[in-house]
Amino acid sequence: MPSLALLALLTACKKTPVDERPPEICNTSSAWSAGPAFVDRTADWGMSDVRGVKMSAADLNGDGYPDLVINEGAPQARDDFAKGVRYHWLLMNEDDGNGGRTLVDRTEESGLFTIWDDTQPGGDGRASQVHVMGDVDNDGDLDVFAGSFADRNNPGTDLGDRSELLLNDGTGHFSLAPKSDLSIADGLATSGASFLDFDGDGNLDLWVTAWYEQYGYLYGDQDHLYKGNGDGTFTDVTQFAGLEMVRGGDLSDWLDGIARRPAYGATTCDLDGDTRPDLLASNYGRNWNQQWMNQGDDTFVDTSMQSGFAADSDLDYSDNQYYACWCQVNGPCDPDPGTSMLGNCDTYASYWTPGFDDQPARLGGNTFTTACGDIDNDGDNDLISAEIVHWHIGGSADPTELLLNDGTGTFSRPGDSTDGLERVWADPDWNAGDLYVAMADIDNDGWKDIVLGSSDYPGTRMFVWHQVAPGQFEEVATEMGAAHEWPAGLVLVDLDRDGDLDMVTGSSTARSGTPWTSHEVHVYENTLGPGNTLRVALHGDTANRAGIGAKVEVTAGGLSQSYEMGGGYGHFGMQNEVVIQAGLGDACTVDEVTVTWPGGATDTWTDVPANYQVTLEQGGGITYAGWEPQAG
Repeated sequence: MPSLALLALLTACKKTPVDERPPEICNTSSAWSAGPAFVDRTADWGMSDVRGVKMSAADLNGDGYPDLVINEGAPQARDDFAKGVRYHWLLMNEDDGNGGRTLVDRTEESGLFTIWDDTQPGGDGRASQVHVMGDVDNDGDLDVFAGSFADRNNPGTDLGDRSELLLNDGTGHFSLAPKSDLSIADGLATSGASFLDFDGDGNLDLWVTAWYEQYGYLYGDQDHLYKGNGDGTFTDVTQFAGLEMVRGGDLSDWLDGIARRPAYGATTCDLDGDTRPDLLASNYGRNWNQQWMNQGDDTFVDTSMQSGFAADSDLDYSDNQYYACWCQVNGPCDPDPGTSMLGNCDTYASYWTPGFDDQPARLGGNTFTTACGDIDNDGDNDLISAEIVHWHIGGSADPTELLLNDGTGTFSRPGDSTDGLERVWADPDWNAGDLYVAMADIDNDGWKDIVLGSSDYPGTRMFVWHQVAPGQFEEVATEMGAAHEWPAGLVLVDLDRDGDLDMVTGSSTARSGTPWTSHEVHVYENTLGPGNTLRVALHGDTANRAGIGAKVEVTAGGLSQSYEMGGGYGHFGMQNEVVIQAGLGDACTVDEVTVTWPGGATDTWTDVPANYQVTLEQGGGITYAGWEPQAG
């Protein structure tokens, strides 16, 4: 029998139990019902002198706060810091010394737009317009793809800058990755990019879309899929993956849908629940959009026509005013459009070509951005497309519209008049300039809302559709204080980490009558209050380190939601952090979080306290930002 002294020694040496969970935080619900939610606090964030129309967000120095990358969108335009000429901005989210946060210009010292090598002609600086972030070398920080737009219509303006991958040292300072297939020698009209892991090997790959090879010609530039090698270099696998399309020039190829089309945005997400990311191209010129489904053998098949993503089913061009002018000048038509509402039909008649403009391949949309997310909380990814529409084109032009997934990657379109997304235009001579769109839970009630940036035309502004019932929306931007006129660019991000999503947007000056004199950037801070949320970062092991492409399912308060960790999307590269922010309504504890990693492995966490940023590790680990386990 052990002595009392030995028992005392054993007791003293026993490991003290550790409480691994932080204390509960329970906030009042922030669900919106009326009144302002967004307040313009541009000056407070130090942004009064920042200019730009394309923007993305990510934590680039690892401090847990999102930073911003903003650019003017000017092709082949370099900064000259000595002369005060600016086209690009890297803004680090830093402590302001007074208990708040501010955005500090760290562009020049970061090297993101200033470093170059001996292969680049012309001197210091680099021009790039598309910026998306992902951890390409799996070292724990986010690297940057900087895509360059080469304008073959204006070869004299080409400085020779090409797309590059910039490697992060972990503090927001960058170096050029070794040259690889990303930098196309004769240039690419890069219009969008999205990181993904299409083959499940744990290395991030890259889907890059392109606009016209030359504007004014029928064919677009070739979109590209690049396989990541895990070191910042990439190999072009476009042809091997079955993504190569006919260059064009033959009208029959274009009408049959096998010719290249000009894209204005790239999106990747899993559309059929097989844990393999699929590819989307948002196409311009009333072309069919493309949906490339991952076959699981490193190849893809275009299913856009069967799935309903290519275009809507309205092929009635009888109200197209160019068609009406053609008929007015050239004689009776069937169908009969009646008298054109346009003047000067002698000119406008030439804008209509029978056998071309009346064909299905020409009766789609001008799609700029496709956002992917589970809008109806049924566990699969739905889509919404942002479209430019002109009144004189008529009903065959596809509007901005929600596409609901049946779980297999096939979509139905409820219609804007059914789900509440329809707009009534006061002016008969109207134009919808929809370029940017995002799904996000603005008021943390557990249901995603829709935020749309409609730019460039008189009367256009930011729109916010609040989801007031499952699948039903009400437009509330003016009431919320978010109706920014002529917005250009869009980021929804929790800048101050207070639990609600703030909005950053630019200002277009593209047409006469603009309310803006420059591309000034505005920060609209969400003042609804945090409500209850869970911010989720991921740490992959066999999966890519940032968990891009992982499905995150959150169940709390009787409601289940799903999210996919994104690697950038949309028109000229949009990104709303590499963090998922889930609104929880009144729930102060998350019953269950399940992560399905790229490749299919799953982990589940239960009884997770709300109102923290957690990092979920592949294999089951969890850490809480800003909190250390306390001895019990």
